[in-house]
Amino acid sequence: MLQLEAHLGISDVLRLIEEKLGAGVWRCDAAGQMQWSRGFFRLLGLDPHAVSPSYTEIQRRIHPDDRGPTRGPSELMIDRTLLDGEFRIIRPNGALRWINCHTEVLLNSAGEPECILGIALDITAQRRLVQTLRSDAERYSALTQVVGGLLWIGSSDGRITALPNGEKTPEAHRLLGKGWADLLHEDEREAALRSWTASVETGRRYSVEHRLREPDNTYRWYHCTAVPVTNADGSIQEWMGLSIDVHQEKLSVQHAATSQLTGAQLRAARGILNWSVKQLAARTGISSAIIRRLEEYDDAPPMSDETTEILRRVFSDAGIEFLFPSVGEPAVRPRR
Repeated sequence: MLQLEAHLGISDVLRLIEEKLGAGVWRCDAAGQMQWSRGFFRLLGLDPHAVSPSYTEIQRRIHPDDRGPTRGPSELMIDRTLLDGEFRIIRPNGALRWINCHTEVLLNSAGEPECILGIALDITAQRRLVQTLRSDAERYSALTQVVGGLLWIGSSDGRITALPNGEKTPEAHRLLGKGWADLLHEDEREAALRSWTASVETGRRYSVEHRLREPDNTYRWYHCTAVPVTNADGSIQEWMGLSIDVHQEKLSVQHAATSQLTGAQLRAARGILNWSVKQLAARTGISSAIIRRLEEYDDAPPMSDETTEILRRVFSDAGIEFLFPSVGEPAVRPRR
C-alpha cells in the first residue's frame, strides 16, 4: 500500500472514487467555512463556477421533508447528525436524488476539533431497488391473505418448508416436511408422488387432485398445483404451491353421474361450446326436434337412460362438466 501511495496523488484517488462510485467530499472548518470537491458539486447538480460552497446551499437542496432543524454551519462540529445519514436532494433541474452522507470530526494536534469531513454517495439506484423489493414483499403479503387456499413452499426432495398463510389453517402444520405424503389417501398416494417426481425432473407444473386425511380421520379432496421458482441460471431454487379445498365440488361432480340433466344445463352446455341444435344432433344421433323439446324444460325433462348417457358422454368428450351442488341450482362449467 505504501508503494501504491508513492505512485498515486490524493487528487487522482479522489477523482477515481468520485467518478466510479458517484461520490462527493466536503469539508467544514470550525468557523463554518466549507469546501466541496468536484464530485460533491456534481451530486448536487451545481456548477462550481457559479455557486460558492456553503451549508446554506446544501440545506436549500435538501428535500423539505428531510431537512433537520435550522442551525448554523458552525454547529456541524457539535451535531454531526445535521448532515449525516440518508436524505433526498432536489437538483436545480428538479431531479430527485437520494444521498447517503457519512461524517467524521478531525482533531488538531491539541486534540481539539479542527474540521468535519463528509463523504456523500448517490444511492438513488439502491433506494429504487429497495422500494421495488418492498412493494413486491407487500404484494406477496397481501396475496397470502386473500388467496383462496393454502400456500406452501417446497423443496425438490418433496419437503414442504414453509406455509406463508398457514395461520389461516392451524392444522396445516401437519403438512410440513413430508407430512403431506403420509396424509395422502392410499388410492391417490402413488399417483401424486409419481406426478411430483415427474415435475421435479422436468420442471413442469405440478397439478393433481387428491384426498388428505383430516384431524378427525375423515378425508377431503384438494386440488394442488405448484410451479418452480428458478435461479438466474434456470436451476430450480424451490417450488411455490397452492392447495385448494375442492371437496364439495368433487362430490358434486361425482353426484352428477347419477343425477338427471336439466334442460337449463343442456342449453348452457351447448352455449359454452357454441354449438347449434343441429350440431348437437349430429354428434349425438338424437334428432333436433327431441333436443329442442328437452331444452324447453328448466328442470329435468323426461328422457330415457340411453339418451341421458349419450348426452353426458358427448358433452364430457367436449370438455363439459355437469355440477349438482347440495346447495343451489344444477350448473355447468368447462372441465379444468
